[in-house]
Amino acid sequence: MTKDKKILSASRIKTLETCSWLYYCNYELKIPQRQNEGALRGTLTHLVFELVLKNKHKHHRKTILKANDINGSPAINRLVIKHLRKDQKRHDLPMSSEENYDLMNKMIIVGLRDDFFGEGGRVVDPEKEFLIESKNPKYKIRGFMDKPIMYDKEKEIKIVDYKSSKQKFRGEELTANIQAMAYSLAAKKLWPKYKPWVEFLFLRFPRSARQHCKFTDEQLDGFEYFLDRW
Repeated sequence: MTKDKKILSASRIKTLETCSWLYYCNYELKIPQRQNEGALRGTLTHLVFELVLKNKHKHHRKTILKANDINGSPAINRLVIKHLRKDQKRHDLPMSSEENYDLMNKMIIVGLRDDFFGEGGRVVDPEKEFLIESKNPKYKIRGFMDKPIMYDKEKEIKIVDYKSSKQKFRGEELTANIQAMAYSLAAKKLWPKYKPWVEFLFLRFPRSARQHCKFTDEQLDGFEYFLDRW
């Protein structure tokens, strides 16, 4: 594979490391990928969280958590039901089933309950898109950060990434996580005065949702040379 004009992403790298045939189908042949219930639930939870982060919609968090149910906010409840029905029709999947609705309900509550507004810090540029380009070492990498939270006193920035998967990371999936390294590298470039770290928030694990990743400058330097080899 040449390393000239390819714009990398964490998902592109992970796909190739997992299965070269799948990579070829997705990124070279560009075969359309069929949606699945888990991915659609994840997209919808991201939409709800992005909405509630806006100043004029912050009150929905309080009403939902007070009721311990998204029904606590009729507007959010209608939004969820509307999108579940829309996804069911578009993708021919049972998205509006009671099971999917209940899962959405529980995942949204986990996300809203878990330090949603970043106490002691401030949320900056939710759904932040980045494109980092370097000439030496040579690479381009793109991605989206779900929720960067800046802590001015500590000079730290935490990148929160929501996960709707059934399993949490284990072993090297966490300690050498490509996505976390990409986020940390991007944050280091975008906010050089702040020390970056990543928090994965697994929405299907209400009792222990968080997993953290922190990398040294030396590790991130090494990651840049890893990207250069692509």
